Amino acid sequence: MSVPLSTIKAALKIEYDEDDLELIRLRETASSLIERETGLSMTPGKREMYLAGWTDTAVAFTPFTSVFAVIYVDSAGSNATMPSTDYWVDYAQGPIPILRFLESPAIKEGTNITVTVTCGYETLPNELVHAIIALTGAWYNNPEAFQPIGLSMVPMSLQYIIESLRVRSYIR
Repeated sequence: MSVPLSTIKAALKIEYDEDDLELIRLRETASSLIERETGLSMTPGKREMYLAGWTDTAVAFTPFTSVFAVIYVDSAGSNATMPSTDYWVDYAQGPIPILRFLESPAIKEGTNITVTVTCGYETLPNELVHAIIALTGAWYNNPEAFQPIGLSMVPMSLQYIIESLRVRSYIR
Protein backbone atom coordinates (compact mmCIF):
# COMPACT_ATOMS: atom_id res chain seq x y z
CA MET A 1 0.00 0.00 0.00
CA SER A 2 1.42 3.34 -0.98
CA VAL A 3 0.36 6.91 -0.41
CA PRO A 4 -0.95 8.26 -3.74
CA LEU A 5 1.29 10.85 -5.39
CA SER A 6 -1.70 13.19 -5.68
CA THR A 7 -2.13 13.09 -1.87
CA ILE A 8 1.54 13.96 -1.32
CA LYS A 9 1.46 16.78 -3.89
CA ALA A 10 -1.72 18.24 -2.38
CA ALA A 11 -0.27 18.15 1.14
CA LEU A 12 3.02 19.74 0.01
CA LYS A 13 1.20 22.28 -2.20
CA ILE A 14 3.01 21.14 -5.37
CA GLU A 15 1.02 21.93 -8.51
CA TYR A 16 3.51 21.00 -11.26
CA ASP A 17 4.54 17.58 -12.59
CA GLU A 18 8.27 18.08 -13.25
CA ASP A 19 9.32 16.55 -9.90
CA ASP A 20 6.93 13.59 -9.91
CA LEU A 21 9.67 10.97 -10.35
CA GLU A 22 11.66 12.50 -7.49
CA LEU A 23 8.58 12.61 -5.26
CA ILE A 24 7.85 8.96 -6.03
CA ARG A 25 11.45 8.01 -5.18
CA LEU A 26 11.28 9.96 -1.92
CA ARG A 27 7.87 8.44 -1.07
CA GLU A 28 9.17 4.90 -1.59
CA THR A 29 12.30 5.62 0.44
CA ALA A 30 10.24 7.16 3.25
CA SER A 31 7.87 4.18 3.26
CA SER A 32 10.76 1.73 3.41
CA LEU A 33 12.48 3.60 6.23
CA ILE A 34 9.27 3.92 8.27
CA GLU A 35 8.54 0.22 7.74
CA ARG A 36 12.01 -0.71 9.07
CA GLU A 37 11.87 1.76 11.96
CA THR A 38 8.41 0.73 13.14
CA GLY A 39 8.49 -2.98 12.34
CA LEU A 40 5.13 -2.67 10.56
CA SER A 41 4.33 -4.48 7.31
CA MET A 42 3.01 -1.61 5.20
CA THR A 43 1.88 -3.67 2.21
CA PRO A 44 -0.48 -6.63 2.42
CA GLY A 45 1.01 -9.97 1.51
CA LYS A 46 2.49 -13.22 2.68
CA ARG A 47 5.65 -13.38 4.80
CA GLU A 48 7.59 -16.40 6.06
CA MET A 49 8.95 -17.27 9.49
CA TYR A 50 11.37 -20.16 10.01
CA LEU A 51 11.25 -22.21 13.20
CA ALA A 52 13.76 -24.78 14.47
CA GLY A 53 11.10 -26.71 16.40
CA TRP A 54 7.51 -26.87 17.55
CA THR A 55 7.75 -24.16 20.22
CA ASP A 56 5.25 -21.39 20.91
CA THR A 57 6.33 -18.48 18.74
CA ALA A 58 5.46 -14.79 18.61
CA VAL A 59 4.26 -13.81 15.14
CA ALA A 60 6.94 -11.49 13.82
CA PHE A 61 4.78 -9.45 11.44
CA THR A 62 2.36 -6.63 12.27
CA PRO A 63 -0.46 -6.14 11.48
CA PHE A 64 -1.03 -9.90 11.46
CA THR A 65 -4.05 -11.28 9.61
CA SER A 66 -3.82 -15.07 9.61
CA VAL A 67 -1.63 -18.15 9.30
CA PHE A 68 -1.61 -19.25 5.68
CA ALA A 69 0.37 -22.50 6.02
CA VAL A 70 2.75 -24.44 8.27
CA ILE A 71 5.08 -26.60 6.17
CA TYR A 72 7.82 -28.93 7.37
CA VAL A 73 9.95 -31.84 6.18
CA ASP A 74 8.87 -35.00 7.97
CA SER A 75 11.27 -37.64 9.25
CA ALA A 76 10.95 -39.55 5.93
CA GLY A 77 12.15 -36.46 4.02
CA SER A 78 8.81 -35.52 2.46
CA ASN A 79 7.25 -32.06 2.58
CA ALA A 80 4.18 -32.00 4.80
CA THR A 81 1.60 -29.34 5.55
CA MET A 82 0.28 -29.22 9.10
CA PRO A 83 -3.53 -29.17 9.27
CA SER A 84 -4.92 -25.91 10.65
CA THR A 85 -6.58 -27.90 13.44
CA ASP A 86 -3.10 -28.69 14.85
CA TYR A 87 -2.18 -25.08 15.67
CA TRP A 88 -3.89 -21.92 16.84
CA VAL A 89 -3.12 -18.24 17.35
CA ASP A 90 -3.29 -16.98 20.94
CA TYR A 91 -4.18 -13.30 21.37
CA ALA A 92 -4.54 -13.50 25.16
CA GLN A 93 -0.89 -12.79 26.04
CA GLY A 94 -0.81 -9.17 24.91
CA PRO A 95 -0.54 -7.24 21.66
CA ILE A 96 1.71 -9.77 19.91
CA PRO A 97 -0.13 -12.91 18.69
CA ILE A 98 1.48 -16.22 19.73
CA LEU A 99 1.40 -19.23 17.40
CA ARG A 100 0.82 -22.35 19.50
CA PHE A 101 1.08 -25.95 18.29
CA LEU A 102 -1.21 -28.73 19.50
CA GLU A 103 0.83 -31.42 17.72
CA SER A 104 4.60 -31.91 17.39
CA PRO A 105 5.26 -34.18 14.40
CA ALA A 106 8.81 -35.43 13.90
CA ILE A 107 10.84 -33.29 11.49
CA LYS A 108 13.93 -34.24 9.52
CA GLU A 109 17.09 -33.21 11.32
CA GLY A 110 18.67 -30.04 9.94
CA THR A 111 15.45 -28.67 8.47
CA ASN A 112 13.23 -25.80 9.55
CA ILE A 113 9.51 -25.40 9.87
CA THR A 114 8.19 -22.73 7.50
CA VAL A 115 5.24 -20.70 8.77
CA THR A 116 3.65 -18.50 6.12
CA VAL A 117 1.43 -15.72 7.44
CA THR A 118 -0.67 -13.03 5.79
CA CYS A 119 -0.12 -9.56 7.16
CA GLY A 120 0.04 -5.89 6.23
CA TYR A 121 -2.35 -3.00 5.80
CA GLU A 122 -5.07 -2.96 3.16
CA THR A 123 -5.46 0.77 3.90
CA LEU A 124 -2.72 2.72 5.66
CA PRO A 125 -3.74 4.41 8.91
CA ASN A 126 -3.74 8.21 8.87
CA GLU A 127 -0.67 8.34 11.13
CA LEU A 128 1.40 6.40 8.60
CA VAL A 129 0.13 8.52 5.70
CA HIS A 130 1.07 11.65 7.63
CA ALA A 131 4.52 10.26 8.51
CA ILE A 132 5.25 9.38 4.87
CA ILE A 133 4.13 12.82 3.69
CA ALA A 134 6.17 14.57 6.42
CA LEU A 135 9.35 12.64 5.63
CA THR A 136 8.88 13.01 1.86
CA GLY A 137 8.35 16.75 2.31
CA ALA A 138 11.35 17.14 4.61
CA TRP A 139 13.63 15.43 2.10
CA TYR A 140 12.09 17.22 -0.88
CA ASN A 141 12.55 20.65 0.72
CA ASN A 142 15.95 19.85 2.26
CA PRO A 143 17.63 17.37 -0.11
CA GLU A 144 21.19 17.71 1.17
CA ALA A 145 22.56 17.54 4.67
CA PHE A 146 25.27 20.06 3.71
CA GLN A 147 23.15 22.97 2.57
CA PRO A 148 24.83 26.12 3.89
CA ILE A 149 21.52 27.91 4.57
CA GLY A 150 18.18 26.62 5.77
CA LEU A 151 19.29 23.24 7.09
CA SER A 152 16.53 21.70 9.19
CA MET A 153 16.07 18.42 11.01
CA VAL A 154 13.30 15.94 10.41
CA PRO A 155 10.21 17.33 12.14
CA MET A 156 9.79 16.30 15.78
CA SER A 157 6.20 15.31 15.04
CA LEU A 158 7.50 12.68 12.61
CA GLN A 159 9.81 11.22 15.26
CA TYR A 160 6.87 11.09 17.68
CA ILE A 161 4.65 9.33 15.13
CA ILE A 162 7.30 6.73 14.29
CA GLU A 163 8.00 6.04 17.96
CA SER A 164 4.30 5.66 18.77
CA LEU A 165 3.79 3.19 15.89
CA ARG A 166 6.88 1.08 16.63
CA VAL A 167 5.99 -2.56 17.19
CA ARG A 168 6.60 -3.63 20.77
CA SER A 169 7.45 -7.19 21.62
CA TYR A 170 8.44 -9.10 24.68
CA ILE A 171 12.10 -8.73 23.67
CA ARG A 172 12.29 -4.95 23.05
